[in-house]
Amino acid sequence: MPFSLDTSGIIDIWTRHYPPDVFPTIWVKMDAAAKNGEIWIIDEVAKELKRKEDGAHKWVKEREAIIVSIDSEVQEHVLEIMRRYGRLVDPRKNKSGGDPWVIALARARGLTVVTSEKHTGSLRRPKIPDVCKDLGIPCVEVIDFFRKQGWQL
Repeated sequence: MPFSLDTSGIIDIWTRHYPPDVFPTIWVKMDAAAKNGEIWIIDEVAKELKRKEDGAHKWVKEREAIIVSIDSEVQEHVLEIMRRYGRLVDPRKNKSGGDPWVIALARARGLTVVTSEKHTGSLRRPKIPDVCKDLGIPCVEVIDFFRKQGWQL
């Protein structure tokens, strides 16, 4: 099952919960998943990671094949997502700009979204899981991503 990784999911794995110096096995498995075409990162997420400067961006760039360039199909999905869920992105906070792109990539390619965001239960100020649920796109948290991959430490 292939996955579209959100910035928050990658940061949680890299920095917050499973840093490579403490959990090297996870990163061996992540590397294998990257090589096997099981994980994908939309270009907008790679740009967001670059601003963090915590090593995650370097890891992604070293596996450049997992970075998906924005194409017309993904753009069409982003336009639809933003028309329906305009408050998914908050321009005042200068963040979450990659969220519609993560969802659009999943929709275009039949992927499952991996994010650390939580459901708000409302489409008035939605988060990724809310939009995914409304659109019928599978969406999981990091630990469930590991489970779906069958990974054990």
